[in-house]
Amino acid sequence: MPLEPLPQQSPRGKNSSPPKHQCPTSDPCPVRLSDIGKRYHSFPKGTFKARFAPPVLPRFVLAHFASHPSTWTWVTKDGPNKGKSFQVPTTPITCDKTAPKAVRWMVAVFHSYKAHLNPVAIDSDNGRVKQGWLRLYQNNMYVHLRGQLKARASPKRASPPTTKPPPTPLPACPKPGSAPSTTANPSLEHVLAELQKELADLREKFTNYISSHEACCARNNHSSAKSSEAKDDLDDDDQSNSHSPPILYITDSEGAGVPDPNPPTWLATAVANPDIPPIFQGVIFSPDRLSNDPLPRESISAVKLIFVGASPLYLGLLRDRSLVLATSASREVVDATLRFPHDPSVPTARH
Repeated sequence: MPLEPLPQQSPRGKNSSPPKHQCPTSDPCPVRLSDIGKRYHSFPKGTFKARFAPPVLPRFVLAHFASHPSTWTWVTKDGPNKGKSFQVPTTPITCDKTAPKAVRWMVAVFHSYKAHLNPVAIDSDNGRVKQGWLRLYQNNMYVHLRGQLKARASPKRASPPTTKPPPTPLPACPKPGSAPSTTANPSLEHVLAELQKELADLREKFTNYISSHEACCARNNHSSAKSSEAKDDLDDDDQSNSHSPPILYITDSEGAGVPDPNPPTWLATAVANPDIPPIFQGVIFSPDRLSNDPLPRESISAVKLIFVGASPLYLGLLRDRSLVLATSASREVVDATLRFPHDPSVPTARH
């Protein structure tokens, strides 16, 4: 049978490189589990209703994930590798209240990302983020985390200070046939003395630099534990002064509080707003339903929510950290009014 023709080569005699990867603009780029974290993928057009960018990760978050890589175990169900498990890199999107502070911070970032999504990325049946957009977020967030970990592990070293002596004029050369004489050219002795003095100064500066560098390294190694604790305290102070999105909880069938993996879009958008009163920060329980009665007077704080195309809602916070949702409230309990664009998941009153 005839042989297959050879593939055509480029004009220079080498095979052409494969085309550059381009993400589709209408649907999320398919990311396989084995490819998570290898490259950044762009989101489709119309994904966000407001601009979203991965935030700069604080030092306590980088320190935690540098020693505790975030992965999940994937077990194959069929094929030649049936029953084998593989570690897949990921970023956390849900946790409980006993999780480390760095993990809870990353989960709050995911809820902020979900609050910025348009309805095209949300499943209308259960209010959760669709699988394509969820895997795209975890891939890009892991690439972002890995890049900042590499930048933190290899800081640029400052070069030691060097001094460059000023140029000095060369002495005049003696005439051919004449014997060299130091007495006949006194400037040569002066130049030689200046060079020896500068050389001695440079040696002294270099010795002092080496001694100070060794002492600094020894001091840093001796107090590394204390400095890491001081950095964590400083990071705690920085985080306490910044707005931290609340962590939404629900009550399971046994009456225990568990994190809400996919709260309604309108609720995640409301609690992630930076203008919400600080008393709403921390762990709060999602409201059960929309009540036609006014908010209870025992509410310690309340906000008025105005979504475009929907009736105003009142979100109140009780002393047990649970939220209540009503169609009306007295003026003395309302602390702020928040406005939002149209959201189809906003509940409506039933008469």
